[in-house]
Amino acid sequence: MAILTTLDDADLAAVAAAYGLGSVRGEGVLAGSVNTNYRLETRDGEHLFLRVYEEQGREGAERDVRLLARLARDGVPTPAPRACVTGGDVFELRGKACAVMPWIDGTQRCQRTVTTDDMTRVGAALAGVHTIGETFSESDALTTESRFDRAALARRLGRVAETSDEIAAAVRRIRDVLEDLDRRTSSAPELPLIHGDLFRDNVIFSEHRAFLLDFESASRGQAAFDVAVTVLAWCFGDELDPILCRAFASGYAAGRNLTSEEAAELFDAARFACARFTTTRLTDYEQRPRGLGVYKDFRRWLRRLDAVESLGSERFAATLGFA
Repeated sequence: MAILTTLDDADLAAVAAAYGLGSVRGEGVLAGSVNTNYRLETRDGEHLFLRVYEEQGREGAERDVRLLARLARDGVPTPAPRACVTGGDVFELRGKACAVMPWIDGTQRCQRTVTTDDMTRVGAALAGVHTIGETFSESDALTTESRFDRAALARRLGRVAETSDEIAAAVRRIRDVLEDLDRRTSSAPELPLIHGDLFRDNVIFSEHRAFLLDFESASRGQAAFDVAVTVLAWCFGDELDPILCRAFASGYAAGRNLTSEEAAELFDAARFACARFTTTRLTDYEQRPRGLGVYKDFRRWLRRLDAVESLGSERFAATLGFA
């Protein structure tokens, strides 16, 4: 991902003053697909993480940091935002909301190094997110409906420039999936909180803990969608690995059980996950100039879609260990 907002020394000095950091040095971090991220180092050697919210305004950023603070307070291993010296957690820079959090040292996994122990820990962590989310009340106002519902995704897909036969075919495939899903109904209720984006680059392993990062896509939503996204992101190399899937299911079940209605949604939730991330890779990566940062290939999610649909509903749930 590119650094969409390049910060100069004056910007960094403003951030340092807002958070009482003295002086800081900053280095852009090529991670994520939406926001600009910086690694800060204070003169005392403390390392911090700065996020510049590129799509969400101040209200959305404030909700994000309130959610992170609540999750950290209630036991989810995620870094709690740092408060500004003038109060509040969000600072405005160049008209964009910013937040500062601790920098978490540790390791991230590439797909070939993922172990069953990793998946058990990730499953348990996601179950914890869902369980804590179920304690939220409407008055907490910590989450909203997803920005990536089917209608929003269809509109986003309509903005894709079909610059090649391959991209045009991908757009038609995803449009067909969305139209098919629109004809289906779900009996599973929404949870007050899902992560929505628990990819390998959003988990850092440090000693015996798995820290969960980047809750910006968190929303109300179905547990099946969160489970499907996580499994497809972590347990798919050339094909879906049932051993890793079942390790995830074991970890998840230790903290929370999927209801029968939720388990029945896994197949359609996985198809929607493939549609979503194919589309966002088309818009966020394929149509931007190459060489500006990390490139994420939309074709990888089409291959996942092939794998999911080849299994069918019952075999997919069984492969995941939730049948």
